[in-house]
Amino acid sequence: MDFKVRQDTYNPLLKRKEVRVEVDHDAAGTPSRIDLRKAIATKFNTKPENVYVLDIETKTGTQSALCAVEVYDDPQSAQRTVPKYVQVRNLPPEERKKVREQEAKKEEAKPKAEKPKAEKAKPETPKEEPKEVKEEKPKPEAKAEAPKKAKGSEAK
Repeated sequence: MDFKVRQDTYNPLLKRKEVRVEVDHDAAGTPSRIDLRKAIATKFNTKPENVYVLDIETKTGTQSALCAVEVYDDPQSAQRTVPKYVQVRNLPPEERKKVREQEAKKEEAKPKAEKPKAEKAKPETPKEEPKEVKEEKPKPEAKAEAPKKAKGSEAK
């Protein structure tokens, strides 16, 4: 797997390098995020924990992929700015599975705690409102008129 850095900009506010990389992967499929993290970490002399692959795009029928990567100065700034789903996506498969199972357990625990609160609430009984009596006014009788003839239907 060979790669070329297409664009490299430093963002001092977020303490990271924003890198666009073109990866050539002849005779192999699209490289995994973990392999890319390791290769880019060695290129930029940092730890793989500081590298996050945001996107890998391989066009159909080609042997190269364009990747969007962020290389952080320290892991604390990465933890604050990288979204949780991107962090999980960049984990090895075993760790990713563990994290997703823990999140599923948390979601199962939340609805159980909320259900008793909903059951304790007393349903409100609707109050009956007084009915209004409306008086109907008699309609004026229409006068009988002769039907009008349509234009052009007059007999000659």
